[in-house]
Amino acid sequence: MRHVSAAAVAALAFTVALPAAAPAVPVPLAAQGQPTGCGAKGASFREHGWRGSRKVALTFDGGPTRQYTSRVLGRLAKAKVKSTFFIRGSFIKGNAALLRRELREGHELANHSWTHPRFPNATELSRTSKAIRSATGFTPCLFRAPYGAVNSGLFARARQQGMLTIGWDVDSWDSLYDNVSKQTVYSRVVNQVRPGSIILMHDGEGPHEGTIQALGPILTALKRKRLYPVTVSELLGLRTRYAKAG
Repeated sequence: MRHVSAAAVAALAFTVALPAAAPAVPVPLAAQGQPTGCGAKGASFREHGWRGSRKVALTFDGGPTRQYTSRVLGRLAKAKVKSTFFIRGSFIKGNAALLRRELREGHELANHSWTHPRFPNATELSRTSKAIRSATGFTPCLFRAPYGAVNSGLFARARQQGMLTIGWDVDSWDSLYDNVSKQTVYSRVVNQVRPGSIILMHDGEGPHEGTIQALGPILTALKRKRLYPVTVSELLGLRTRYAKAG
């Protein structure tokens, strides 16, 4: 999941860059009710957030899976960190409770297509968003391309469905080959991360033991660097929609 097409550059021809302003501080979830979605605005393709902030975004692709997702959630909960999960639609059946847990614990749900093909069609995207909404009541406004393979047509398909396409500027390499070590995952993230970074990791089809083992030390290192993990929507200053409390 590491090829990024040069077509990403072409996206700038039909998008508008986000202003260089710090994202607003979110109101606590308890005061707002259940999140139901978010609003896509600004450039259709983003690989990082505002560099003037100390915020970064941890993202996990390819889940939910019984083998990894709950373990990732446990480590995030221990560190009191929120992240964004890019959901593979075909894995939702039988694992919907994991999506509801992600949302309940303050994480963000996003679209990673239905079957993980290169350059997924509109049905791949819409079917996944519909399944996420059916399982959780949340409609995603973020999409990540399988393998990072993008072109202008894919940007347009996602945007037509109310989603921005999200890349990354820090690749943990945790799915580059089987059994990537804890040390590799840790060093890739900690040595590359900087303010505004979007970090690519995985909780999908494995093996991802290196991810699980490295996650706690990575979170400790981010804290030491005074970098604060948030959801992608918060990093980009996107508005979250909530159901009325009560």
